[in-house]
Amino acid sequence: MAAEGSATGHVIRPGGGCLHCAAARLTFTAEGVGASEPLGPPDAAAHWIMPPLANGHDHARGVRPISLGAFDLPLEMWLAVMTGVPVADPWLVVANALGRQALSGCSAIMVHYTRPQDPARVPQELRVVARAARAIGVRVAIAVAMRDVNALGYAPDESILANLPGEVAAAVRDRLLRAPPPPAEQMRLFQDLAAEIDDPLVDVQFGPYGLEWCSDPLLRLVAERSALTGRRVHMHLLESPIQREYLDAAFPNGPLHYLDEIGLLSPRLSIAHGTQLRPAEMELLAERGVAVSINTSSNLSIRNGLAPAAEMHRRGMRLVTGLDGFSVDDDDDLLRELRLNWMLHRGQGLEDGWPLPALFESATIGGREALGGGRDAAPLTPGATADLLVLRRDAGDVILPAEEPALLAARATRAHVRRLVVAGRDVVRDGRLVSFDLPGAAAELDAQVRAGAAEARAWREVSRRYADGLRAFYAAGLHRQGGP
Repeated sequence: MAAEGSATGHVIRPGGGCLHCAAARLTFTAEGVGASEPLGPPDAAAHWIMPPLANGHDHARGVRPISLGAFDLPLEMWLAVMTGVPVADPWLVVANALGRQALSGCSAIMVHYTRPQDPARVPQELRVVARAARAIGVRVAIAVAMRDVNALGYAPDESILANLPGEVAAAVRDRLLRAPPPPAEQMRLFQDLAAEIDDPLVDVQFGPYGLEWCSDPLLRLVAERSALTGRRVHMHLLESPIQREYLDAAFPNGPLHYLDEIGLLSPRLSIAHGTQLRPAEMELLAERGVAVSINTSSNLSIRNGLAPAAEMHRRGMRLVTGLDGFSVDDDDDLLRELRLNWMLHRGQGLEDGWPLPALFESATIGGREALGGGRDAAPLTPGATADLLVLRRDAGDVILPAEEPALLAARATRAHVRRLVVAGRDVVRDGRLVSFDLPGAAAELDAQVRAGAAEARAWREVSRRYADGLRAFYAAGLHRQGGP
């Protein structure tokens, strides 16, 4: 359905010199915003209009982790348990994930594709990611996952296997270990995909898993090709305390110093998590212009603590908001995530933290820029990109004048989303996806996953014993033996 070309409401405009610029009527086409006309009495506006939300880090999990029994585990044990996810049609997996996020007002999504349904068919699945994004109408950055060491944990695979019971080690070796393609072959795959599926809605990026899982030759090759081509890079960094310990041992001069030395730290890089960053590392990332995705619900869910977002902001770092496949109410609601970040990071006592205008910017135009989508100097003004989110204004009980951005941040959820427009095209209208049958796709995915549940249950006992072995391995400090 083509966009009707106009929207009316209280305009919440991050990054353009003001956060709330009064009620207005906006007109737009696929080419951009055409006009912004002031309205009469402010209370007459029944909606909020703002730039859409951007999810700075995600893996397009069509089935939520809690549905698969992966709950209340540290990251490292959670990764082991998640090796037994039932296999389903990649189209349904990705389309369900992107569709749910679009319904929460998200127009741009980072898809770090680290868990394919079939590892032997990764190129085909990445084409499906692009096809799903186009079908729904959202923008995606596809970070093509690259890794070549430490498949089983933060140590050489044989070290992990040697510390597992014999029958568990044999099962893990058989199911999870396969020789990774050499860096040059992974780079050829990336280049072929980028040439094939890049378009105005799809940006293909380098996606090294993280320092724990990538060799020096692979990371240097990514840094070299990114500098040569200008393509962006997305990777995990310092997500958990155990990762901090491992990387400190592996890189005596510091993991951030290493990344800087090989040329990966630049405005082309975005990283996920950063919960364990130290002040000097924050300063370096700020100086290099690296964007950091703050994934609060994820970090709380898998026991990684909180990213020091207020301190990051004070040090001038570029911050964006991500879900990482989790949300505080397990509902893929990025508006709730915005509120969670505001409440946790706005400061204590008389000390201010991450202020609301900066938080709005990180969750909207800053996030889209970090995903490679560019940046409008003044969003929702004539000439700006025709991407906008319309929400039902929840102000029926407001007695005295309220600050509209604070009211929106305090109350808005996915239930308030009335319309999402991307590049002048309606993606969501009246709380429903315009061009995709999400309920039908969700039912089909559920049926496929349930059909594969018996095999997943059989593997679950092995994966839990594998996770227990990893817990003992890390508790004994065996990951602090050196680098990849």
